Amino acid sequence: MKKKFVIQWQSTVNGRAGRGTKLFERDEAERLAQELNQEYPQIHHEIVEAESSQGQPTRGEPEPDRSSEPASLLSVG
Repeated sequence: MKKKFVIQWQSTVNGRAGRGTKLFERDEAERLAQELNQEYPQIHHEIVEAESSQGQPTRGEPEPDRSSEPASLLSVG
């Protein structure tokens, strides 16, 4: 299986949104998104295909604000 999914998130408190850059396999991404949703109920996490995350935002959403992205979702190096 190829790693081609990323975690996308949006705060239910202030509306800020972002998208991680680390690639996951589908099952790993789904498991992580579910874990993050349980640990941080004020932030909705979902998986999206990395290819669809390039260029245009999915489902007509505004471009994510990556300045407030949790450090755990950022790619390091």
